[in-house]
Amino acid sequence: MLSLPTSRLSRTWISRYAPHYRATISLAVPVMFTQVGHMIVQITDNIMLGRIGTLPLAASSFGHNVFIAGLLFCIGFSAAMTPFVGAAKGKGDVYEAATWLKNGFFANILVGVSITGVMACVGLLLDAMGQDPDVVRLARPFYFLMISSIPAVLVFQTLKQFSEGIGNTRAAALITIQEIIVNVGLNYILINGKLGFPALGVTGSGLATLIARCSMMLSFGLLFVRSDFYAPYRQALISVRLNTSFIIRYIRLGVPLGGQTILEVAAFALGGIMMGWLGAIELAAHQIAIGAASLTFMGATGISAAATIRVSQWYGARDRTNMRIAGFAASHIALAYTTITACGFVLLRFWIPTVYIHDPTVIAVASGLLMIAALFQVFDGLQTVMLGTLRGLADAYIPTTIAFTAYILVSLPISYTAAFCLGLRESGIWIGYLAGLCTASILFYARFMYRSRHIPLL
Repeated sequence: MLSLPTSRLSRTWISRYAPHYRATISLAVPVMFTQVGHMIVQITDNIMLGRIGTLPLAASSFGHNVFIAGLLFCIGFSAAMTPFVGAAKGKGDVYEAATWLKNGFFANILVGVSITGVMACVGLLLDAMGQDPDVVRLARPFYFLMISSIPAVLVFQTLKQFSEGIGNTRAAALITIQEIIVNVGLNYILINGKLGFPALGVTGSGLATLIARCSMMLSFGLLFVRSDFYAPYRQALISVRLNTSFIIRYIRLGVPLGGQTILEVAAFALGGIMMGWLGAIELAAHQIAIGAASLTFMGATGISAAATIRVSQWYGARDRTNMRIAGFAASHIALAYTTITACGFVLLRFWIPTVYIHDPTVIAVASGLLMIAALFQVFDGLQTVMLGTLRGLADAYIPTTIAFTAYILVSLPISYTAAFCLGLRESGIWIGYLAGLCTASILFYARFMYRSRHIPLL
């Protein structure tokens, strides 16, 4: 007698969530591929530069570390496009979606040019950052080539986020294949001096990155102009004008979204600096563990992007029930995915470090960090997906406060205290990471539960 209600409950659950699972996974997979593709490009750069010497690799690492904060802010800022366009798509309003495209494009370029100017000024201070003069000498042209690519990245990001808003995540994935091919090919030619070109070393890597990013921008622009899929939006753009109120709304959402990205990156970067205080072995082990965690995290970012799209479209359609189900369905997928990756980290914790290094001491330390990373995976995946659901509701200021609390007020103090006051060393730093991510995931989840229930529908 007790099995009948249970069976009915199961069927109700499946009928309610199954369509959302399928739709979310369909959107998420291409984004996962895009994110992994970007990582492949960065890994390839490091491998190719590492083969010509330690100094070129150190120079590119230094230039990239100074540059990355500005780039990530711009990418986070451009993410404002998706919830606005997704809501317009949910309402079936092509003209409004095109309006957000034009005004968001203007805001993205405005911010991109501003950040490029700021980063150019920072580039004049590279000599004052305490690095080896030879490293700075090699890093300077690489750095300026990288910041020159920011406007191209933002044009690409504008079209990528717009496409995601209207439910197309495949276009960016296809163009990412082009990025990998162009970047790897040009790196080989320009770093090593092949096909009659001079060997440019680190500068060649920066030039290859700039050309690859420009090619992505041009390819996406050509796709938008030529594809029938975008035809209704091209037609609507003809009559769209820049609107100050739209631009201000976009900036008001984009700035905290960019800030959220910086806060998490800052916490992990400062944790990495603490790890360096412990010694070279601990820092090497940290790099291995964080590299493995970053790779699997790309899957969670795909689910997060899909959650933003699904939630924003149901929000625009004024369907609160499906809006909430879409968000919770994304959290279920994230938990399932990260549970699998966590099990992989536990089972392969002694093998994964051997891909990077053969030093038994480093492997032993890294295997211990991977055990913490296994649990870390679950909370990291959940927090980024729930943050994606909040972006779908264009909810930014409270989530930014949560991010500051979790990553700066919780994670960093616990990392320092556990590592240096309690004597837990490298494990203590990662316990701080775990505490911050646990806090963020719980608070983001609670915020979505509250906000999705009370937000006025469009």
